[in-house]
Amino acid sequence: MQVVPLQTKESENLNSESNQMLQLSTSVVLQSQQGTEEQIKSFFHLSVIMIAIQSGNFALGYSLAYLSISFTTLFSQITLKSSEIEEQGLFSAVLSIGQIVGAVMTSPLLKHTTRNQSLFISDVFGVLSILQIIPNREVILAFRFSFGVCLGMSTIIMPLYLKELCPQKYYESFSVMAGFLVGGGYLFVTFLGLGYIDESLNGPESNYWKFIFAFPSLLHFCRSFILTFIYKMDSPITLIQKNKDESAKQILRTIYQEQFIDQAFLECKLGVQQNIQLGEGILSIFTKKHRTTVTIGCVLVFVYTWSGLFALFSYSSQIFSEMSKDDITLNAIFNLIIGIVQFAPAFVSKYVYGRWGKRSLLLFGLAVLILCQILIIGLSYSQELSTVIISFIIICVFSFQYVLTLEPITWSMIPEINSSEGTYFCFVTLYAWQLLVLYIFPLMLDTLAMSGSFIVFLILTLLSTVFFYVFVKETKGLTHKEVNKLYGKD
Repeated sequence: MQVVPLQTKESENLNSESNQMLQLSTSVVLQSQQGTEEQIKSFFHLSVIMIAIQSGNFALGYSLAYLSISFTTLFSQITLKSSEIEEQGLFSAVLSIGQIVGAVMTSPLLKHTTRNQSLFISDVFGVLSILQIIPNREVILAFRFSFGVCLGMSTIIMPLYLKELCPQKYYESFSVMAGFLVGGGYLFVTFLGLGYIDESLNGPESNYWKFIFAFPSLLHFCRSFILTFIYKMDSPITLIQKNKDESAKQILRTIYQEQFIDQAFLECKLGVQQNIQLGEGILSIFTKKHRTTVTIGCVLVFVYTWSGLFALFSYSSQIFSEMSKDDITLNAIFNLIIGIVQFAPAFVSKYVYGRWGKRSLLLFGLAVLILCQILIIGLSYSQELSTVIISFIIICVFSFQYVLTLEPITWSMIPEINSSEGTYFCFVTLYAWQLLVLYIFPLMLDTLAMSGSFIVFLILTLLSTVFFYVFVKETKGLTHKEVNKLYGKD
C-alpha cells in the first residue's frame, strides 16, 4: 500500500488559496471572452464617485492662475516686505513648497490610513485654506502653504485610490480625465479673472480677490461630503489589508451588481495577497524590476514641467501683460482664451483615445510641442503686433496639444505602469521640478529672454522624446496584470 504524506493545515490553506486564485484567473478570462456584460450598478453613480475622487485635479488647475491674476489687487491691500517681484516669487513658491511637504508626508500616512481617510485629511488642509482671505501677508502665506499641502497629498492619493476602486473596463477613461480636470480648473479661474476688468473689483477696496481665494476650500469640502458622507466610499483593497473584509464587500455592493461582487472581492483579495508576497517598500523602486517604469514616470513629470507650458501658465498674466502692453482687458481676454483652449480637448478626447494608444499619442504630442517650441523661438525676436498675434496663436496650439496628449497621459500612465511606491516617488519629483521652474523661469526670462528660455525647453523636450521612443511600450487594451508582464514585472 502506497503511503501518502499528510498535508499540514498551512499547506492545505496554501493550496486552497492557489485554487481560489486559479478559479479567479479563469473567471476573469471567461468574462473577457464573453465581453459585453455590464458589471456595475449605475454608470452615473460610478462617474460621480470617480470625478469626486479626482476633483483635486480641478483644484490643481485652479491653483496655477488664481494668484497670478490677483497679484495687483492683493498687493494693494497688504504690507509687503520687499519688492513686488521678490514677493511674487515668494507667494508663488510657497504653494509648491507646501505641495512637496504634503507629498512627502503622504507615504507614512498611507501606512496607517485607508485611501479615503487620507484623502479626508488632505481635504481638511484644503478647507482651512479659506483663511487665505484674511488680508495679512503672513496669514496668506501660511494658508497658501496649507493649500499646497492639500494638493500635494491629494495628487499622490487620487491615482492610487482610482486604480484600486475603478473597474478595469473604465480605468483608462477615468484616469485620463485627470488632465482635463486640470484644464477645467484653469479655465474656470481665468473666467473668474474677467471680473478684474471692472475697476471697482480691481482696486484697493475690492473684496473680489477673497472670493477667488476662497473657492478651492468649497471644492474640497464638497469632495469629502460626497465620498465620506453620501457614498461612504473607500478602497476595498486597503480595507482588506486592514482585515475589514465585510466593509470591503459593502463598498463593492455600492458599485457592482450582486452577481459580480464575489468575483470583484476575490480579485481585490488576490491583489492584496500579491502585495504581501512581494513585500515591497519604497526602496524597491530602485531595483531592476521597477527601475524602468519609475524612470519613465520621472521623465514624464519632468517634461510635463519643463516643456515650457507650466512656466507660461504660472506667469501667464505677467507674460500677457507684456504682450498686451499692460492692457487689462486684453490681458484678461488672452488668459480666458488660453483657459478655453486648455479645456477644449475634453470634447474630442474620447475619439482620440479610442483609436490611439498612449505611446503613439505621447510621441505624436511631443513632436507637435517641439514644432511649436521652434516657432515660438523664431517669433520671439520680433515685437510687431502681427508677430505677437501669431505668437499667441502658436501658444494656443501648444497649449491644446499639451492638454490633449502629454498632460492626461502623465496622470494616467504613471499609476498604470508603477506600483504605489513608484507612483508616490514620481509625483514627489513633480512638485520638486515645479518649484525649480517657479524660481528659475523669471531669471531665465531676464538673462535668456523668451527665445533663449524656449531653446532650453526645446532641448529638454527633444531628449525626453528620444527616451520615450526607446523605453515606453504600448499598453492599449491591456489589464494591469498584463501591463506588469509587458514591463517584466509579473
